[in-house]
Amino acid sequence: MNLYAFKKRHAHFLLTSIGISHIGDWIYLIAINLMILHMTESPAAVGLLYILRPIATMITAGFAGSLVDRWNTRNMMIWLDLFRAVLILAVPFLPSLPLIYIFVFLISMASSLFEPASLAFTVSLIPTALRKKYNAWVSLTQSGAYVIGPAAAGGLFAISSSKTAIIVNGISFLLSALLLTGLPSMGSASTLAQEEGEQSHGHISNKWRVLKKDWWVVWHFSKKHVKVIMIYGLFHGIMIMAAALDSLEVSFITQVIHSSDSQYSMLLSITGISFLLGSFIQTRMVDRLHTMSLLGYGALLFSTGYVVYSFSHHLVVAGMGFVILSFFQAFMNTGYYTYIQNEIPVSMIGRVTSVYSLIQSILEMIMIWLISRFAEFQDVKSAVVSASLIQWGVAIILLVYCIYLMIHEPRKVDSTPTVIQ
Repeated sequence: MNLYAFKKRHAHFLLTSIGISHIGDWIYLIAINLMILHMTESPAAVGLLYILRPIATMITAGFAGSLVDRWNTRNMMIWLDLFRAVLILAVPFLPSLPLIYIFVFLISMASSLFEPASLAFTVSLIPTALRKKYNAWVSLTQSGAYVIGPAAAGGLFAISSSKTAIIVNGISFLLSALLLTGLPSMGSASTLAQEEGEQSHGHISNKWRVLKKDWWVVWHFSKKHVKVIMIYGLFHGIMIMAAALDSLEVSFITQVIHSSDSQYSMLLSITGISFLLGSFIQTRMVDRLHTMSLLGYGALLFSTGYVVYSFSHHLVVAGMGFVILSFFQAFMNTGYYTYIQNEIPVSMIGRVTSVYSLIQSILEMIMIWLISRFAEFQDVKSAVVSASLIQWGVAIILLVYCIYLMIHEPRKVDSTPTVIQ
């Protein structure tokens, strides 16, 4: 087997693992919401689930990168999958609501650790020339899960209960872990610990000193690679505004457009189909598009979809906005992840992304709070329009910067096109 076929087989294994995990995530999200709602009949109790995830991210982000850049990332992903599987399988049998919240919080912490580990492993496993195509297929896998996951959850609810669906999700993590064992062990992260004079078996004598040093390393990287941090910051600025807009989505659809629950469900289904279609089309086009074009124009059109949605007074116009933003989200994501994977060294990618994810989580919670207060004091329509225009302005800045990089550094910011059938 030649190197190309070898890498291609590894990419397929990793994509399958990602696909199974994402389908399981959707089943879990819907099932745990219904389970808590049936137990408490309280929307506030369900809302608490959505607060636990950003809190877990903020707690883990400060040290996640230090672990990822020093440990074997494949083994770390396997153990995190197994850890989540055990906790999820236990959730339906827990005797009290506080205990369920504790388990959900631990699951969220494990997921927050898994994300930078997965990113670092991908950079180590997938060669530079294959990353753009691979990231396009990741978007297709995620969009497929967006459609398949809720449908699978609905089927499970029809024949059984939310508890059964949660158990199926736990099994999906076991399958994901099993697939990861078929991938090569990437030991570059553990090499970093040895190079920096730390004990190679994972015990660090002065963890606080190492953590401070890692944050200092990220600070120096940021000062030296301002262009990378600009792209990182602008992209996540758009995503922070998207999270803020999404927090008012139900209120906007029901109170401004006056749509029913069934119409809202239909709107989400159309959005999922558009996301899947956009992801599929970009896998056919990605080799002919520059990485910065994918990111810049994708981000602008993604934000344009939010602007169309925010100015809508009818479900059809809102649906058009949802179709536009979901269709081009895949293009934007592929451009962003390809750029980040190519520009941040594998030995640092865990620390850089984790430190900035901490900042992102804090800003996201602040922005959601601000837009909620604005909607309360003014009205939902004004809040959504204002946020969408801010997001659109950030997207224009990102596009201009991407065009600048394409003109002045055309080779540095794009990889050699490689066709993968």
